[in-house]
Amino acid sequence: MREIEDFTDQRLKVWCIHCGAGIADVDSNRDHVPTKSLLTKDLRERGADYDRGEGDDFDYLPQVVVCREFNSGFSPDENYLLCVLHAVMAGTLYPDPKTNPEAASILRSNRHVVRALKKRPDGQLLLFDDLQPFTLYPDPDRVRRVIVKNARGHAYHEIGEPRLEAPDHVAFVPLEQLSAEQREAFESAGQPGELAVWPEVGSRMTVHLLDDQAMVGGWITVEPGRYRYAIHWSGDVTVKSVIWEYLATETRWER
Repeated sequence: MREIEDFTDQRLKVWCIHCGAGIADVDSNRDHVPTKSLLTKDLRERGADYDRGEGDDFDYLPQVVVCREFNSGFSPDENYLLCVLHAVMAGTLYPDPKTNPEAASILRSNRHVVRALKKRPDGQLLLFDDLQPFTLYPDPDRVRRVIVKNARGHAYHEIGEPRLEAPDHVAFVPLEQLSAEQREAFESAGQPGELAVWPEVGSRMTVHLLDDQAMVGGWITVEPGRYRYAIHWSGDVTVKSVIWEYLATETRWER
């Protein structure tokens, strides 16, 4: 992605979007949104080069300033989701290193997650159902925390809105489980000519709306096939994302 300077009201940037603490009063650092591990190693390395002042202008990875404590606290759940995705895409918790080297490496390095995924707690919601013969029953709360963390970051990064309160709606489901009508509704995103309200003046989204190459069909693509997201803000603030062209997510804050 190309980095766009943010000119939104500085008064909106004084809090940690996750805990509400004043950024000036806590130890802070930059958090990548989306979770960096969801992207390929090549893009992560190019993003790191960009942060050091090297690399291509389009190697920027979206990031926001948050308190270090909360940022570190998300790591176990982010790692958990990464393991879930690798297992689902490989079709096994024990992928062959020859055919799925990345998945094999990640899952072998996280045996505690593999053991947890082999168990099905009573009453747990089914996220990956109807995938025969391989079906996983991951902890939906852990998946939800990562989705909300990234959605908060997207809203803050793109439209300059810190959503400090808990979202009113969080949903996630494999794209293949959506009906044709549901898929069409999910994929639709407001175009500039259709928007009744434009985003905060000076926000990155105002630049995206004027750049035909920045957004395709209303979606911002961080990495093709790995992660894309869209934001609706004219009424409620709704953040949608698609992870690995497999998992569809939607997070909404009512106004």
